[in-house]
Amino acid sequence: METIVGIDLGTTNCSITAINEDGKTRLIKNKYGEYITPSAVYFGKEKNELLIGKEAKEKSNTDPDNLVLFVKREMGKKKDEVRGENKGFAPYHPYDFWEKNWAPEEISALILKQLKDDAEKELGTKINKAVITCPAYFGDAEKNATKQAGEIADFEVLEVIPEPTAASLSYAALTKKNESVLVFDLGGGTFDVTILKIDNSENGRTVNMIATDGDHKLGGKDWDDYIMSYMEDMFEKKWHIELYSEPRNLTSVMYGKLRIDVEKAKVALFKENTNSTAITIEYGGKKLTQEISRDLYAQKTSKLTEQCKEYCNIALKEAGMNWNDIDTILMIGSMSNCTTIQEALKGWSGKDVKFGLINPKTCVSEGAAIKAYILEGGNTVKIIENQNSHADDFEQSDEIKKEIDKEQVYGKRIEQKFNNEIKSVLSSSIGILAKKDGTSFVYKLLKKNMSYPTERKQVFRVPTDKAKVQNITVYEGESEKPENCNLLGTVELELNGKLSYGEPIEVTLIKDRNGILQVEAIHQQSGIYIKSEIKRENGLSENDVKNSANEMEELWLA
Repeated sequence: METIVGIDLGTTNCSITAINEDGKTRLIKNKYGEYITPSAVYFGKEKNELLIGKEAKEKSNTDPDNLVLFVKREMGKKKDEVRGENKGFAPYHPYDFWEKNWAPEEISALILKQLKDDAEKELGTKINKAVITCPAYFGDAEKNATKQAGEIADFEVLEVIPEPTAASLSYAALTKKNESVLVFDLGGGTFDVTILKIDNSENGRTVNMIATDGDHKLGGKDWDDYIMSYMEDMFEKKWHIELYSEPRNLTSVMYGKLRIDVEKAKVALFKENTNSTAITIEYGGKKLTQEISRDLYAQKTSKLTEQCKEYCNIALKEAGMNWNDIDTILMIGSMSNCTTIQEALKGWSGKDVKFGLINPKTCVSEGAAIKAYILEGGNTVKIIENQNSHADDFEQSDEIKKEIDKEQVYGKRIEQKFNNEIKSVLSSSIGILAKKDGTSFVYKLLKKNMSYPTERKQVFRVPTDKAKVQNITVYEGESEKPENCNLLGTVELELNGKLSYGEPIEVTLIKDRNGILQVEAIHQQSGIYIKSEIKRENGLSENDVKNSANEMEELWLA
């Protein structure tokens, strides 16, 4: 078995873990010797000025207009639907750089390509295969976009798996217990709450999702935005100026610097002995420094914290469980060591929430590597016993990084056998557009939180006489109204004028173990039949992916 990798493609940060033929995992460092790579891409004036990761993020202070952050929030959208996420940007900000309109998949592919390059240089071998993670609440379009990003980056993407599942695999490798686990995954841009069962079976550890909920527009960025808004308000009150009425080209650098300062203040407040920190905002020769305490931070962001609570309650209800049924709470994601979130979660659950049971910054990529190993026929993994002990700051300190380096080579490893049956659940319902009494509605075949692989079938009637083609249109969402759901795409069933009005067509929706959605349709009497992936309304075509992959190779050579 060749060396394969697991990748946590985060909204704000990424990590990559390799696993070799013996099942040994290894965290991969980037060119700066760090285990965490910011999800940032900077487009300089020339193609040889492309920056990815740490150097790119630093451009927030000087040239934020040519910097892309938070691209994960745009996955699954068409290029012309992309929204700029940096505070102070125009409502719609397409990724237009170097006379090209970039798709979100292509921006993400640049980050993945950098991670691939880092891994190949450190390991001294070609990396071909990967499992990439995404939020559990990502829908079909976003998952497909993530897969396409990997393909553009020259990976064979074995599977796109939910981040909480990956984290649970990492945790399950360290324990022997049968338990119900709630994964509280609050990252830089997304939030998932997922309930899973971890069990011992005859063939090894099994991890199965039961229920999930969340919001891919709720994450650390939103906490930052709330504090940025507070700082703006204080600045405007002091200096009697409206920042949003100021010229965009003058305020962009100010917003970029403020975001960096707010992020640094947030990290400072996470530390045990820090009760307050100062943030400074400067514009037009005017300046304001404001002290932010933990209590003030919690107060100003309490609305966001309450949203997390609501999603937890929904997931528990849909799982048919309550907090008493949960044995372990795993906090992962870049916001998981936020003390205000930890205290709130303790209050809701009535449990002793232990931060750092696994490393929240690297457990997802490690779990993805474990999944990749299982998919390639492996079953017994060997992971480092105590790397979770550096959960707070291992990528910040040179001393801690040296300790991690030693542990990778000399650290004690735990062996754990895994069953290859690892099930996920649907984050949203999926259905077919139908019509009754002249009114169109979405008939749900696959229901939210249904485990997959799965399939469901239903007989529909031909709506017109002697039609040449019947479109089978697929939607995702909980509403019966198509306008309130996400259009995934269509499959064209060739009828060739053979069927009369009202004749039955049996339609089956299939979700395989890789999360790929297929439509099967058959008219038994005539033999009319099709089985196909849907023709997606969003996302790139097969040719688009190939062309983008070729452009990526040329860009990397440049």
